[in-house]
Amino acid sequence: MKTLLIAINSRYIHSSLAPWYLKASCGDSFGEIKVVEYTINDYTDSVLRKIYEEKCDVAAFSCYIWNFDEVIKVVDNLKKVSPGIRIVLGGPEVSFDPFDILNKYKSVDFVLSGEGEESFRLLLKSFQDPYVELKDIGGLCYREKGQVTGNASLALIGDLNSIPSPYTEDMLKFSKGKIIYYESSRGCPFSCSYCISSTYNGVRYFSIDRVKEELLRIINAGTALVKFVDRTFNCSKERAKEILRFVIDNSKETRFHFEAAADLFDEEMLEILSDAPHGMIQLEIGIQSTNTLTLQAVNRKTDLEKVFYYVNRITEQKNIHIHLDLIAGLPHEDYNSFKKSFDDVYRLMPHKLQLGFLKLLKGSGIRKDCSKFGYEFREYRPYEVLSNSRIGFGEIMTLKGIEDLVERYYNSGRFKLSLRFVIDNCFDSPFEFYECLYSYYREMGCIERSISSRELYSILLEFTEKMQLKVNSELLKELLKFDFMISDNTNNLPAGLCRDSAKAFREDCFAFLKEEDNIMSYLPQFKGQPAKKIINKVHFERFLYDLTSENGFERKNTIYLFNYATKDEVTGHYEYNKVEEISTQQ
Repeated sequence: MKTLLIAINSRYIHSSLAPWYLKASCGDSFGEIKVVEYTINDYTDSVLRKIYEEKCDVAAFSCYIWNFDEVIKVVDNLKKVSPGIRIVLGGPEVSFDPFDILNKYKSVDFVLSGEGEESFRLLLKSFQDPYVELKDIGGLCYREKGQVTGNASLALIGDLNSIPSPYTEDMLKFSKGKIIYYESSRGCPFSCSYCISSTYNGVRYFSIDRVKEELLRIINAGTALVKFVDRTFNCSKERAKEILRFVIDNSKETRFHFEAAADLFDEEMLEILSDAPHGMIQLEIGIQSTNTLTLQAVNRKTDLEKVFYYVNRITEQKNIHIHLDLIAGLPHEDYNSFKKSFDDVYRLMPHKLQLGFLKLLKGSGIRKDCSKFGYEFREYRPYEVLSNSRIGFGEIMTLKGIEDLVERYYNSGRFKLSLRFVIDNCFDSPFEFYECLYSYYREMGCIERSISSRELYSILLEFTEKMQLKVNSELLKELLKFDFMISDNTNNLPAGLCRDSAKAFREDCFAFLKEEDNIMSYLPQFKGQPAKKIINKVHFERFLYDLTSENGFERKNTIYLFNYATKDEVTGHYEYNKVEEISTQQ
């Protein structure tokens, strides 16, 4: 018997954890078991052909909101070309309505609800052993004599340590160059009604010794990024501290991403994080809303005062990448209320602000109570909100437009100084800036067309001019130029920006690089290299203002040296230094 465990990921850089858990749990007792991974961007016929050529007896798919439509296309056609194949679906997108899935999609033979390690192993065993009865397998639904039957309750693993580790040599080799997903626990202590983790009672943990052993294996495999999928990584403070200490002490080049609750931090946690190498730790913190009535309505217990305090403290340390989340469309959050939530979170100045939209997921409490709050939502994946009793579809669409601009301008990290300058000097709040910029984009026909990162600078400059904003245009151009130089190494300035391109200046810059003392002071990594080689990896730019002074923007001729061989892991910006003099002739 040959079994194919199939993952269809959202992007190539992503790996899938579920099939490797199933493979490890089944061991060598059921013939050949092989994991294959594709993406939703692969041609359906190509995926179908590759699976068909495997000539497997069982094809099992992991199903999520982002891949289910593609999975069903493959499954329906696979059943037609290989009618004898047994098709199994599992994952959150089928776990909460397995009977409906089997009734709707006749090509599907089995649906596993919940955690499938034990159930899938027993299912494969039933194909070989007639004494294993399908009705006794937890979380399994199937057809019997043309009727859908089985156990639709979610299967759960009581002792997580009984599950064999998925992080085998084969798995790590297969996932080379991709993000590795890791879980040190399952479940969540909270009951947020928009999250399906609330359907599981409590939190179960893998042993700390197992976690350390697996993480060390992953680190030694040369993994670039490990993304913890624990719903609230630090719900057990002492355990989280131990894991953080371990990865900080043992990581080489590997970076780690954690979803954490900021109000559960304490001074000891901050001290541990302060020891992390620059850029090694990423923290994703879900604030979702700053409307206390909204948070109560979705059963989210958050101490906002503590959240703001600890986010500010971590940001001040400057070594941790901070990612904050907001959700639009939650109960009791109208347009003006969301505006306040946006401004509150934006002013924390995270490295990334994710403006998400409520999804009424299968199995979630808020989907069950959708009529209570007057929800209208897309009945197809990803089940995103259209409107509710407090916010209309038009307002949701405006927020969608603002989300796009936040991604382009704020989250890109390309407008660090210029954005703050425009917002602080011309608008009452960050939200009002993005709202106004979105209106301008619509008026100029920019919403629907593709815009290069370089053009974004020119549009922002034109926006301030055409809207007649009271801003120092000369200074803004210099800020935009600086933001461009620390983010882009092409040196091809956007339209509307200018530079000193005098031959004498270029000659002085080259002469500067010939002096060993200058190299040791500003570019020690280039020690011993000839100037003609260094000049291709750095850039000098003259500005009309000192843009990095602690005393504000002073109008003073200033030269900055940009090092395009070194990038900050937290901000994504290239290294730069202020150069007092280029030559004795100046």
